Amino acid sequence: MSIEKILSKIDEDSLVAVEAALVRASEEAAALSARYARRAKELEADLHTRAGKKAAEEKRRLLVSEQLELRKATLVRKREILSELYGEARKTIAALSGEEYLSLIRALVISRAVSGAEEIVPAAGQTSLLSSDFLKKLNKKYPGGGRFTIAAAEGSFEWGVVLREGRRVVDLSLSTVFDQVMDRIEPEVSAILFQQ
Repeated sequence: MSIEKILSKIDEDSLVAVEAALVRASEEAAALSARYARRAKELEADLHTRAGKKAAEEKRRLLVSEQLELRKATLVRKREILSELYGEARKTIAALSGEEYLSLIRALVISRAVSGAEEIVPAAGQTSLLSSDFLKKLNKKYPGGGRFTIAAAEGSFEWGVVLREGRRVVDLSLSTVFDQVMDRIEPEVSAILFQQ
């Protein structure tokens, strides 16, 4: 065989081998491309699912946070309303005068006196209200008859009285009585006001 034929044969074989390698490379590239396209779709679906879950979790977290803030704000407002209510009630009681005041003081003394012989200490500026007529009515209404007396010195509180006998002291000033009433009724008021 001549050199030209050998070279021609080599060229043909090379060309066939190159074409075969190109076809194989093209098939492998298509297979790789399909595999990576599938993997990309899987990753995209996975990322979409994760993003959806993360978004749902973030939304839930934000909702819970907002609900908590709303509850806190509602609780603060309800406490303010309760405080305003107590303030108004305190003002109303403190504004009582004349017979209303004396009736309330008599009722407090009768309900809280231990022996009926206590000394009554009036609030600052209220000694004149606790007249001998008040004392007579109080002693008469006390079960078994009372022997109450009015102290010479006034107390340092603004409203009500303090009962003293020996070392025993019963504080019936507005602050103390009101605190006791609040302690007693606050659970009921709170249950009504704060029910969900």
